Amino acid sequence: MAYFGKYETPDELLRDETIAREEKIKMLEDWRDDKKDYMRASEDGMEGVDRTERLRQIKKALRTLQDDPSE
Repeated sequence: MAYFGKYETPDELLRDETIAREEKIKMLEDWRDDKKDYMRASEDGMEGVDRTERLRQIKKALRTLQDDPSE
């Protein structure tokens, strides 16, 4: 989880100019998958806050990178 503890939001990751586009995509995909796993667990009784909003932000950031190769 290279994003964990380093970025508060997907937009922060997008703005990090020290990371290559491909690495950003990989980190966002990992973040998305982790968030989906967490959401599944919360359906089984584990509670969390801001689950769907963060997932929406992650998906939006991924689309930004995938639609604009210069990002």
